[in-house]
Amino acid sequence: MKTNYLKSITTALAVLFCLVTFAAMAGNPDKPGAKKDDSPKKLSPKALANMKIKNIEFGFNKSTIPDNAHNNLKNVAKLMKDNNASLKLGGYADNKGAYVYNWMLSKARAEAVKTYLVQNGADSARIAATEYGYTHPVASNKTIAGRQKNRRVEIHFTN
Repeated sequence: MKTNYLKSITTALAVLFCLVTFAAMAGNPDKPGAKKDDSPKKLSPKALANMKIKNIEFGFNKSTIPDNAHNNLKNVAKLMKDNNASLKLGGYADNKGAYVYNWMLSKARAEAVKTYLVQNGADSARIAATEYGYTHPVASNKTIAGRQKNRRVEIHFTN
């Protein structure tokens, strides 16, 4: 009699555990096997403007979007669509090479990011792309690591 009772309790606890686990996974789309929530993420204009977006860093003398930036840019395009938001893009270069050449390279970088965002559903009329050449460095141009950080496009949501 006690054995049947223990088996019943054990089975009931196992079922309860499965239900709790399933409910937790359904509520958290980051868990494996959970359904991802693709619903629009509505944020206030102030929340968007305060959002810190990772800079897109480019290779030396390059204006092609690096592979490691694709997911970040797809998320930015989705946020733009979901919130009918506007962006400012700032293209920069390091100080290696001629001033005018770096100015044009920084423009090409900003335009490449804009094109990528538009290809992923963003409204081109809501994106302002500006070039800054090698003005406003965020790191020293005396080191390789510093120059890498300066070859970038900054992304900022606007109110």
